[in-house]
Amino acid sequence: MSDDLFSRLFELFNQPGDVNLKLAAEVAHHLAGDHVPVDPWAAEEFRELTRLAEFRIAEAAPFPVDPASDVLPVGGREWADRNLEGFRYVAEPFAKMMDLSDAGPAAEMLKPLGPAMVGMQIGTMVGSLSQWAMASFDAGVPIEGPVTFVVPTIERFATAHDLDPKNVRLWVALNEVAHRTIYRVPFTKEHLVGLIKSYADTLRMAPQNLMEMMQGVDPTDPQSGLDPEKLASMFDTPETRAGQAELQAFLGLVAGYRQVLTHRAAEQLLPDIERLDTFRDSERDLDDQAEASAFAPIFVSSHSIAAGHRFCEE
Repeated sequence: MSDDLFSRLFELFNQPGDVNLKLAAEVAHHLAGDHVPVDPWAAEEFRELTRLAEFRIAEAAPFPVDPASDVLPVGGREWADRNLEGFRYVAEPFAKMMDLSDAGPAAEMLKPLGPAMVGMQIGTMVGSLSQWAMASFDAGVPIEGPVTFVVPTIERFATAHDLDPKNVRLWVALNEVAHRTIYRVPFTKEHLVGLIKSYADTLRMAPQNLMEMMQGVDPTDPQSGLDPEKLASMFDTPETRAGQAELQAFLGLVAGYRQVLTHRAAEQLLPDIERLDTFRDSERDLDDQAEASAFAPIFVSSHSIAAGHRFCEE
């Protein structure tokens, strides 16, 4: 490895804070791909659809709807750039999963490994989502800031399933407004953060295990040296599985209720809404690297959504 590559690795891994967001951004960019321009027409249409969705959800929900501060149509790369910081609260509880208790004098030198590991994994999650998510409701967790719709993904979904693009755009706007509204109900986000923290507290990784896995890392592709199966095995214990189950149950409940609200709000507007839900839930998947990460349980599964929806309708 050249001196330049060593310098690049040192710069990437030696960042301040509990979460290495510089490394996270590198990983997310690699996965998100190139910038895709969005047609100017999209901005006004999605603003109008969001206002309509806010009105309809307000009529269907038993709690108030706060208007979005702004509505931005974006590509996948821009969605990752704009929302990576918004995932910080998800990543921060994992900052202490690197166990340095037996590291002795080397503990101080090894400290950057923890933030780096968390940064790589949240970057992998956001980068993977940027290829698939239409908006933050697909991520399943609340993200502060303006509403961001991933227009190329929305149009691709409509084309792939031979759906009316206008209906798909309205369906996305309704789901996004419902998602954001539910998480503004007092204590909802706080409860989610508590569950994430409880799950994160069950995770421990020895620095030597991470160093062994990092031997093949390419600075231009920071996730390249990680074996998904080995990584997944580090986060699979009875304690972690219990925390994962609680997280999935809550995320599924929220997503299921989001669907219920969306169905109520879409009455007479979207007669094929159940087809839209079915198509979307059948596609819920992450790539191998993201599935192997400690953050995978924070991505709500289609099974959990279906269970949550059934519960809300009982």
